[in-house]
Amino acid sequence: MKLRTQKTYMFLLVLSFLLADVSESISFAPAIGLIVRSRIPFYLKRITSSKLFSSIWNKLKSIFNNALKIGDIASGISDLKEYLQFFGYLNSSTLHSNFTDAFTENLQSAIIEFQTNFNLNTTGQLDQDIYKIISKPRCGVPDIINGTTTMKNNFINKTMPFKPWWRNVENRSLAYAFHPENNVTDNVKSLFQDAFNRWSNATELNFIETMSFNDSDIRIAFLTLDGKGGTVGGSYINSSVNVGSVYLDADEQWVLPSENVVEEDDVDLESVVMHQVGHLLGLGHSSVEEAIMYPIVLQEKKIELVNVDDLQRIQEIYGVNT
Repeated sequence: MKLRTQKTYMFLLVLSFLLADVSESISFAPAIGLIVRSRIPFYLKRITSSKLFSSIWNKLKSIFNNALKIGDIASGISDLKEYLQFFGYLNSSTLHSNFTDAFTENLQSAIIEFQTNFNLNTTGQLDQDIYKIISKPRCGVPDIINGTTTMKNNFINKTMPFKPWWRNVENRSLAYAFHPENNVTDNVKSLFQDAFNRWSNATELNFIETMSFNDSDIRIAFLTLDGKGGTVGGSYINSSVNVGSVYLDADEQWVLPSENVVEEDDVDLESVVMHQVGHLLGLGHSSVEEAIMYPIVLQEKKIELVNVDDLQRIQEIYGVNT
């Protein structure tokens, strides 16, 4: 199955999760307490192909060692186009699902924009620097939305200012809930509360857990997405029903605050949660590696709002919290 099809399935599942009543049947992962660093195999029914991201990146690796020019054909280019389109670098109105393996002018422009966003040399060529980035796990939220990027020191989109999407805007209080089928542990609940508290200190918003999933402002779930690596999770805002969501891939090798990120495929859950809550509060991705809102998952823990990039972005929206 193609990469784009996998991503489409993932997004449709998230939409169904956002809008469905908890009484409806949705494919959820088991309790996160059993998943975190347990190394226990789970034979979950996937909604996506068994072809995981690691095999796609291995296939793509060869194209990053050759200097390609417009018109060249190389196996794996179509997968790269799908990746770049999903994350906003290729315009879906000019390209469609029948991607070819041709190195085109549109692809070269997308590569240059990708290099710009990630502080790489803007050569328009595929190289190992690009490969090192796209082969890492990352956030499922696009870097470019409706043609606008928040990366490269563009602290806020002045033409489309952030508008609160939640119901009770005046009292600045947001209720969040975990999907009951996840049965998350107290440690994980505490982790989320700590993350919400950090953002509360920067925004003066209040975040309170509720047991009523259907009535919550923020809905949280661990889902089966695309397997270990690839997309670790994401967030989505549906303003029409005043609901925001945080969804996390249950197949990741999540690490709790009491543990250290030591293995290559360990993913710090707290850092990813901080990142996703930032999206719900109006922040896009950042080009600064040290920032919480950097889209690529690195092994360094990022939970404190100390980087000037994160702080300046959030203060553009909510003002300086004194």
